[in-house]
Amino acid sequence: MQSKIYSFTMVIVASLFLSVSCDKNGGDVRTGDLPDPIRIDLRSSEQEMVRADQSFAFEFFENVFVEESLQEDNNFMVSPLSLSMALAMTWNGAAGETKTAMQRTLKMDDFPDDELNGYYKKLKEALLKTDPSTKLSIANAVFTNQFITIKPDFISANRSFYDATVQSVDFTRAATVDIINNWASDNTNGLIKKVIDNTKPEDLMYLLNAIYFKGIWTSEFDKKNTSERPFTYESGTRKNVEMMKQTAKFNYTEDGNLQLVQLPYGNQAFSMMVLLPAEGKKLQDVVTATRQQGYWGGLKSALREAEVDLSLPKFKTEYSKELNEVLTKMGMEIAFTKAADFSRMSDAPAKISFVKQDTYITTDESGTEAAAVTTIGMELTSFPMKPDKVVFNANRPFLYLIQENSTGAILFMGAVKNFDK
Repeated sequence: MQSKIYSFTMVIVASLFLSVSCDKNGGDVRTGDLPDPIRIDLRSSEQEMVRADQSFAFEFFENVFVEESLQEDNNFMVSPLSLSMALAMTWNGAAGETKTAMQRTLKMDDFPDDELNGYYKKLKEALLKTDPSTKLSIANAVFTNQFITIKPDFISANRSFYDATVQSVDFTRAATVDIINNWASDNTNGLIKKVIDNTKPEDLMYLLNAIYFKGIWTSEFDKKNTSERPFTYESGTRKNVEMMKQTAKFNYTEDGNLQLVQLPYGNQAFSMMVLLPAEGKKLQDVVTATRQQGYWGGLKSALREAEVDLSLPKFKTEYSKELNEVLTKMGMEIAFTKAADFSRMSDAPAKISFVKQDTYITTDESGTEAAAVTTIGMELTSFPMKPDKVVFNANRPFLYLIQENSTGAILFMGAVKNFDK
């Protein structure tokens, strides 16, 4: 439970990580020499897409929060933006009811493909420039089955709008796993080294989005002020943690649910928003409040500069979660079934086999380093590939087994040695 509050705040940080594809900014400029952040002007339809993106983010987070609360209830962090971008890339291959379900899940059902894709492209180009002191990278990739024809328009859309690297690979080779995992590691500064364990011949493709962020606090904490201080869990358990401390001017607001403080990075283009439940409130109360229409926008508009005596624990979280069930609850069930329609991707019938997210964050006196990789696996629902002609002549003793294919559970095993009886 210790960093649920702070893990929650990174939903907001992740929402700022919008698409920068495989490009990177330098992040080597001293904060004292920084220009003002660039204002990103959005058309009215693009502003609607931002609000839709935020609605998706809070619903996604709430679903993960509930699942984690019912399980081990440990610290976690997710990246809604990484997920929505990976799903948007996949959406470019969806059709019919599958496409509609994905649009509704992403809250983007009012926008045509080109408008949504253009929205991510525009933000990518602007956000890369807005703070030269912040290291920011978002990379996209599509690894396709070299034995299956992928439709050119699908490839073109993901290259043009998401600057995706597209590579045709052999999913029967063990080396392909290393290719994909190395791509994830290379694009998260080595923070996330493995996203898949194996590939299968029936895999159609893997779509990946990777985010890397490193920001230095505009107002850094003095390490001399960090000390062991108690942190109280919701259960009442107390534990001493390394608590950072400073008194400075920050944007701040509060209401009956929470206190909110905005901690900027670099030239203040990016910030961490820390949401602390009010006395007598729990994290679930805060999560529920943020799902109310207009609540988050109202909080942000209420922020005012104040002198804040701030205490914040240092924390580190590494997290991995498969998101099939979460996305099914959010309305995307058809995409995971044989009824899925990804005919704009390939003529071969396919479905999403899994959606998985791996994340990492560490926050200390200097700032925050964070990364996320979303991996979407697509698999064939029928296997059209035909091998080259082979000879299988069972003219000598052989073994056999009978298994349940989805689990691999073996029901029977036997040997045929002779036919004497």
